[in-house]
Parts: sequence; C-alpha cells; structure tokens
Amino acid sequence: MRRTSSPRRTRRPSRVSTTRPPSSPTAAAPATSTAIRRSQPLQEVCPDRIIESRMRRSIADGRLCRLALIVLAALGARGAFAQLPISGPARLVNVIEVNDHEDQVDLTMVFNCSMRFITSLPASEGRQVHIQLAPMPDCGVSQLSQLLAETPPVSGGANIITAARVDSMAPGQITVTLDFKKSERFVIAQGVDPRGLRLRLIDRARGHGKILVGQATEAVSNFAINLDSQPKPFAPADVELAHERLKVPAFVSEAVVDGEKWYRLRVGPIERRSEADRLLNLALPDYPRAWLAIGDDAVTSDLNAAMAQVALPPIERIGSDAPLPPEALKSTMADARAALAARDYPKAIALLTKLQRQPEFPDRAHAQELLGLARERSGQLAHAKAEYEEYLRRYPHGEAAERVAFRLRILRAAEAKARTGREGSGETQGWEVTGGVAQLARYDGSRLSNGAPPPNSQPLPASPTVTNNALFSDVDLLARRRGETLDWIGRLAAGYDKSFSKDQFALGNPTRVSLASIEVLDRSLGLLGRVGRQVSNANGILGSFDGLFLSWQFKPSWAVNAAAGYPVEQLILAPQTQERFETLALAYTPPNAHWDGAVFAATQQFQGLRDRQAVGLEGRYFVARASLVAVLDYDTAYHSLNTASVLGTLQLPAHWSVSFDAERRNSPVLTTRNALIGQNFTDLVQLEQVFTPAQIYQLALDRTPVTDNYSVTATRPLGPRFQLTTIVSATQTGAAPASGGVAAVPASGLLLTYQAQLYSSNLWHPGDFSVLSFTHGNTEVGRIDSLGATTRFPIWGAWRLGPRLTIDRLNTTTSNGSTETTYIPSLLLDYQRGNKLFQLDMGGELGKREALLQLQNGAFVQTQNTTRYYISVSYRISFQ
Repeated sequence: MRRTSSPRRTRRPSRVSTTRPPSSPTAAAPATSTAIRRSQPLQEVCPDRIIESRMRRSIADGRLCRLALIVLAALGARGAFAQLPISGPARLVNVIEVNDHEDQVDLTMVFNCSMRFITSLPASEGRQVHIQLAPMPDCGVSQLSQLLAETPPVSGGANIITAARVDSMAPGQITVTLDFKKSERFVIAQGVDPRGLRLRLIDRARGHGKILVGQATEAVSNFAINLDSQPKPFAPADVELAHERLKVPAFVSEAVVDGEKWYRLRVGPIERRSEADRLLNLALPDYPRAWLAIGDDAVTSDLNAAMAQVALPPIERIGSDAPLPPEALKSTMADARAALAARDYPKAIALLTKLQRQPEFPDRAHAQELLGLARERSGQLAHAKAEYEEYLRRYPHGEAAERVAFRLRILRAAEAKARTGREGSGETQGWEVTGGVAQLARYDGSRLSNGAPPPNSQPLPASPTVTNNALFSDVDLLARRRGETLDWIGRLAAGYDKSFSKDQFALGNPTRVSLASIEVLDRSLGLLGRVGRQVSNANGILGSFDGLFLSWQFKPSWAVNAAAGYPVEQLILAPQTQERFETLALAYTPPNAHWDGAVFAATQQFQGLRDRQAVGLEGRYFVARASLVAVLDYDTAYHSLNTASVLGTLQLPAHWSVSFDAERRNSPVLTTRNALIGQNFTDLVQLEQVFTPAQIYQLALDRTPVTDNYSVTATRPLGPRFQLTTIVSATQTGAAPASGGVAAVPASGLLLTYQAQLYSSNLWHPGDFSVLSFTHGNTEVGRIDSLGATTRFPIWGAWRLGPRLTIDRLNTTTSNGSTETTYIPSLLLDYQRGNKLFQLDMGGELGKREALLQLQNGAFVQTQNTTRYYISVSYRISFQ
C-alpha cells in the first residue's frame, strides 16, 4: 500500500504563514514544511537504566494478558478509523507523557506542530514551572494572534504532576504550566526534532551511574554522623534519643558487610563540613564509636528522595498585628539575630514570630527565613519545614529563595528514613491504575471587513463570519505492577475530536491514539523492553513511532539502547509499514560524575529509498551553578550536518542567571521525503516516475536550507516579589535554490528579536502572579512591536481570575507598506483543587490595517478591519 502524505507535509509554506492551524493531530515527527526550525538538545542527565537488585523472578498474573489485549486492540482497531476524513483544527499540545522509574523521571511533551523553546520560569527548580514556547510556521499561527487555553492530557505521573495547563501570556506564544507535587529540580531542552520537548527531574536519579549535581563547596549537602552500628535493628527509642541529644534528624540506614546486614544509627544530612565536625564532637561523649560519613547512603546523597508527608502547623497570616514603628521593627530584628547567635532559640522564635505577624516591611522576608532556621536548630523540624515552605510561597524570587529551598530539601530528605530506617518509597505489590479524562469545547469566530473604498469606487460587500468550533475529548490510562523482579506498565492515551465547522477545512472527526504501549522491566537482568505506540526524542529517534524499544544496563555505568519500528506522522492513521527506522545507542555515565554522554547511529527507509542515515552524539555536563548540553547529528549519506547545538546555563554573582543557545541545523531535518516539498506528487513512488534516485536525493538537499539560531536569556530577581527576564535572539535561514519545478526561496537575512518580561508574585494579594512583557523584533514580513500585561490572582477558594491585554503593531516591509494595529483583550477563569481542573477562557481581537490594498477581485480599499471573538471551556478529572 502506498503512503499518502498529508498536504501539509508536501508543500512548503512561506516562512511567515497565515494559514489556518493544522487540520489534523500529528505525531512528534519531522515537520518537512517547517521553514524555520529551532530546538535545543534534550538529553538525559542520568543513564537510561540502572538496575542493581537481583531477586527471584515473580510471575505476572492474568490481568497483564488482558491489559495487553486491550492495548494492542486499540492499535489494531484504529485501522477502521484510518479511512475517515481528517477533522478541523487540532490543539497545539497533544499529550504529556511521564516515565517514572526508580532511577529517573522523564516528562515528554508531544506537540501537534513544531515549537521553538524560548525560556522557562524558574530556570531549574521550583514547585511550578512556566515553559514559554513559540509555534513555528507549520502550526499556521499568526505571530500576533492570541492563542486559546488548553488542558493537555497527562499520561502517568499522578504522584509527580498535579496539573498541566496551556495558555498564552504573550502574542503568538504559548506557556505550558506544570504544577509539581513538591519542589523539583529539572532540566529542559529539545531533541533533533522540535515537535517534542523533554524535561528531566535530575535529583530523582537513584543508582550508581548518575550525574552528580552537587551544591557549591561551601554548602555541601551529603554529610552524616554515624553514631553506632550493630547487626540487629535499632529500637525507635534509640532513634528518638539520638534526635533529642543532637537536635538534628535521626534515622537508621542499612549496609551489607562481608555478606552480613548491619544497621547504622545516623543523624543528618548536614549542610556544611564545619557543622558536621561540631556535631561529631558533640556526639562523641555519648557515642564513642561515632564517625563522619560522606555521601554513602540514599538520604545523604539524594536530597529529593521520596518522603512521608507530615501534617504541618498552621502559618500565621501576614499582618495580623498592628504595625510597629520602623525603629521598633529594626530593634526587634537585632534582638532576634542576637538571640539566634547566642543559641537562645526560644527567645529568637518568639521575637521572629512577632515580626512574622507584622504587615510587609523591608526585612519581612529575612525574618521569615530566620524563623525557619531558629525552629530547625531548636529541633522543631516540622515547624521549620513549614516556615521554609511559607517563605517560598510568599517570596518565590526572594534573595534567599535558593538557600531556603536547599535547606528545605535537607529536611525533606531526612524524612525518608526518619524514625523507621525504611525507604520512604518502598515497592508496592499488585496493580496500580491511574489516569484521567478531559474535554475541551471551543468556539472561535472571525470576520475580515473592508473599509471605505477610494473615491469613485463601488462599495464592497461585507465579508462573512468564519467560525471554527470543535470538541476535544481525551482519556489516559496507566496501569503499573511493581513486582519483586519484574515491573509492568501499560499505557494508553487516546482522544476523539468532533468538529462543528461547515467550511472546507472541516474534513471529518478523527479518533486519535497518542500512546499505546506495554513495558516490562527485569531488575535482575537490567533489561527494559517497550512495545507499541511510544515517543522518544533522544538517540536519533524523531518523535512518535510504532515499534519496539530495548534498553540493557550491562554494567553500572554502561547501557545500550535500541529501537526499531515505523514512524508515526498522523496520530489518526494506522501504522504505515512502508516507512521504517532503526537506531542503536551506547550511553556512558561515570559513577558520581558531573557529566554523561552517548553515541548513536540511525537509519530510516521510505518507500524503498534511503530516507535518513545518521550518526551523532549527546553530552551533558552539570555542576552546582552551571550546565552544558550538546547534541550533534550528522547524515553520513548526504554528508550534511543535521544538527549542532549547545545549550548552557550559568549562575552569576548578584543573583543573575544567564542561559545561552547556539545552534546550526537543517530546517527541516534532512530526509529524502523533503524532495516532495513544493511538488504535486504525494509520494516518492510517483516522484520516481519523473526523476532518477540521484535527482530525488538532490531535490531533497535543495529543499532543506540551513538555519542558524542564537539566543541569550538573562534573569535577575528584583527584591522578593519581582523578577526581570531579558531575551535577545537572532536567526537566519539560508536560501533554497530552484530545482525540479519548484521556485527558489531567498535567504531570510539576520532577524533580531528583543524581549523583556517583568514577573511579579504576591504583589496585590498572596498567591497572585503577573507578567508585563515587551517585544520588538524583525520578521520577513516587517517589524513587530508588542506590549502585553497578564495577571492571575485568587478570588475565592480554589478559583483564580486572569485578565489579559495585549497591544500589537506590525509595520510591513512589503510593497504596500501597511501598518496593522491589534488590541487583544481576554479573561481566563480557572479552578484547581485536588484532582480537578476547570478553565474558562474568553476574549477577542480588534485589528485595523491601513494601506492602499488591492483585493482579489481587483478593487482597492484603504483599510481592513479584523474582528475575532472566542470562548473555550475545558476540564480535567484525574484518578489514582
């Protein structure tokens, strides 16, 4: 059966597209119609599989067989839907997949078109992250449009992600917001193809071959005091006594010495070497065999180890007391510092609590930090944890936010083994089922009306209103069984899109399957296998595919990964066997090192012709205040550099954070299918009837220009409530020569964009969030200036309100030299509590274009007015 490509993949649009959004959901596969492509390397911070335990094999019960039949039937049944016509506009984010294993947690976002990563806030750590993206030309989104809110389905990660939302905080951009169950440390980047984005939680890796992301030398986090050792478990009273004597968290760890299990009574983790030495001297009179341990157990080497949740005492509301004079505030703060220095913790706590109850004043944030420190040193660990969390809630960008988050991680890590000596996340037996259902209803109407014609011209009829209405329904299901030796995971993410539009773009109502796979992990062999529909953006794999993935951890620091199958381009289509690929990768991660790397080879065939043949490498380097991620992909058949990209971050003095991105890549990814761009043929079989294979390969090269992208982002907090972010980016795309009946495309030249964003939190009300953004840039159409304001604040309970206003101005450099001004007001209402999320988004666009314009019928007008109005309602309910 011949492959039928979608029109969007066989014709290359202009670099600034004004077409409608894509009419069908697509997988994270190469976008051959993308004119400008920019991505960052997402590579693994930890090895793919670290498996140590060797236990007896357990046998999965009959429920696994039934689950396998359900998942495989979902793939097979889709053949009946493959002949249905494609529906109206798809959403921009298709699914977010969470892969949670003992040694790593990866989040993979699958987009329906190409996305350019702009920035994230915060950059590397937080309980919530805002990921800012710009849709690329194949998305068919205007650079000035206000994009509608979405509620993307989340597959897996019920204990990691509490909510995922997509909305727009700047014109022509989307912001993906992820809420974590607790504060996480992460790294974000893209792979070779921009239809996917990956996020790794880097502190969750547990195994020998992980990258060590340590703190600075003055704040080492992996000290502990080994008080005593014995071959039998310690009684809870012994743990309690150690805690009372030393006023620090006490726990029990286990070690195997000469084949015999020993139990160690310990206190820690301890932040600094000097503090560890002090505690050791304090412990020696009661524990004469005490000694200093450095990073030799899970608690002291993994600060984000799972933990039991402790009920926290209530936090006093800010401003509950009458305000004190500035002199009294200053005096009380000085007395509190003196009491803290003298280790008079009860007095310090009383004074700092008094300051905590005051309305906001310059040293209020510092008093909050000191209160947590005083409670921690006095042994009130639950209270200290609550005070630190309160600091991060009130002052997420405060001067001490990084320091407070670090101390909070120490307290959380100690909870993992506190009192019992058992791991906080012991393996569970039997099946766990999590998932969710979501729906999104959208109404979008637009109208283009012409202004008054020049004198002595005929009046023009009014343009009709074009509506774009659709209902998107999603369901995701994950079933997991943790056995003694084998772990099983079944995953399904599917949806149904109903279009109510009557125009030519409403081509049907597709059923789509984004993910449908079964995975088994053998601990004793260190072997993982996954079969079905899945997604990957690493090791030379270009997005979604139907097939098999294997990973074998044959040594503690070495792993080999292999994948084979059929690339997925349209999620509504059945597997296409005429296109196949194979990849092989070797990954190396030294134990407790600051770097890792991998080399890979990939081949791909399409309708009997070589489509892609590449080799590459991926490397990552992480230290406490800097990171560097690099990726290289070279096509050995075409002798062309597909991707060369370097992404780095650096923490500078005075709280500056700088990230940079420099890359050169083929745009789109060089494949033989690129020869179809601009042709009237739908597959290579038809093209071979006109051109020889050598000519087809040359056509593919001609349709694949080179794009260079450079960007620098600088971020700095301005006090405890504000943060400034500035972005400077430059891009240029090379020319595409005329060949095979396709006209030449000139080079874009160097295009510069400047963007400044001012973020605020807790400015008017506790829990509010605001963004003021300004953008000035040059495009191939003209110069764009944009000013936008977005805010979101709680109004009652779990309800939040978010008004937005954006003003855009576009001065075109085309022959008509028009000027277009657009006003975009909107309002977002959302509700989030527990496993429920609801969003209502409504707004409009009012635009006016001024120039002497000639219409298609030959008439002239002096102005054109654009009116758009939309409303979107969505909800998601999760279960676990």
